[in-house]
Amino acid sequence: MPRISAIAYQVERLPGWTAVETKLDPLLAGCDLALLPEYAGLEAGLLAADPEGSPLDWRDRAAERAAEWEAQLAQMAQKHGCWLTGASLPVRTERGVVNRGYFVAPWGEVHHQDKLILTPYEREVMQLVPGEGLTLVDTVMGRFGMLICYDAEFPLLARALAEADADMILVPSATDLPAGQTRVRQSARARAIENQLLVVQAPLVGRVQGCDIVDQSTGRAGFFVPPDTGLPEDGILGQGTPDAHGALTLEVDFAATSGARSTGQVGNYSHWPEQADRNTQVRVLAL
Repeated sequence: MPRISAIAYQVERLPGWTAVETKLDPLLAGCDLALLPEYAGLEAGLLAADPEGSPLDWRDRAAERAAEWEAQLAQMAQKHGCWLTGASLPVRTERGVVNRGYFVAPWGEVHHQDKLILTPYEREVMQLVPGEGLTLVDTVMGRFGMLICYDAEFPLLARALAEADADMILVPSATDLPAGQTRVRQSARARAIENQLLVVQAPLVGRVQGCDIVDQSTGRAGFFVPPDTGLPEDGILGQGTPDAHGALTLEVDFAATSGARSTGQVGNYSHWPEQADRNTQVRVLAL
């Protein structure tokens, strides 16, 4: 069974790429797939940087080092022989600057998933543009896709991955306040129930003075499944300590986590299309 790590990650001001490698080494040890959170790549923009800057300054500093960050991820994936996923940062494209997460193979091949639905802060302050389309990675370990933070709050995106036979949905997240963390965490749990599969969340944690994009982050790593036959009654396969930097690693049996589709007490996945048959008309009663 694959060993999957959800990494609650605290971005820091490090002196250089050697320090980044030293930091990542113990977090990636012994896993087959690691998920780093949304905006973990801001660490690239913070390397030997000035202590202050506007959100656009930090966006552009990170985007300038996006290729170096990607190369660092590829090096670490090869070094540890694991899939390295998430770890998003601003990346400049012909369409504008996107929030880009990564799928890095153990042999160093790099693919990506851009965030599709941007928060008001990302639209208005960071001036990002949304991504286009979803990616599902088919591997010998299983099939997995990614919904970056706010994307997980929109059920049809997860449904598209589920209908493409995803075994797992990865949710790298970055939320500054408990309310935001609650929305993403509860949405991840809902997506697990609706699609009867595993959803893994990895949050950004801690504080970075002077960098408004990640000045404070709160979260808790989690593995969420449908609460059904043979699975935890609360739907939580595992969870980390709130706001604590570190890796939560579990061995996962995808046959068990998605087994509720065929043997469960309910059929959320198979009964999904019935919604369209029953919501064509809304009666409004004026009382």
